[in-house]
Amino acid sequence: MIIDLTRLVIGNVDYVSIDDDVIIDNSYFVDTSIHDLFGVRFYGDVRRIGDEYQLKGIVNGIMVLSDDITLEDVDYSFEVNIEEDFADGDENFKIVQNKLDITDFLWQNILVEVPSKIKKLGNEDLKLEGDGWRLITEDELEESSNNSPFNELSKMFDSGKE
Repeated sequence: MIIDLTRLVIGNVDYVSIDDDVIIDNSYFVDTSIHDLFGVRFYGDVRRIGDEYQLKGIVNGIMVLSDDITLEDVDYSFEVNIEEDFADGDENFKIVQNKLDITDFLWQNILVEVPSKIKKLGNEDLKLEGDGWRLITEDELEESSNNSPFNELSKMFDSGKE
């Protein structure tokens, strides 16, 4: 999202209003649990305060994530309040020809909103065990492999190799 700051830099206005869609390229989703984003919008403004700037607003939209159990797509609404002071050249804020690109900054704030666990509506009462099977956590798996009767047998074979 690129914001034209020309009127603000020249001093014609006290702030620049922003009310626009945010387009995040799919390449950003690599190595994240986000499958897609849609309806993402930023409402706010940029003000100049001395030599610094202040970005204030709200970014909201819907992220598509995977259900923790079934891996089905789940739409998750998010809203992030943003208030950031910055100077030209700060890591996430570079003003080039009076234009400010805040895409990376908004992406970082969206990532913070990704929940650690999510379940699709209707999957809350999903059966997690049945006849001869049950879903276990990684901790339960590790504990059961540590208590395996084959561990002692494995130790005997390992000691015989030396």
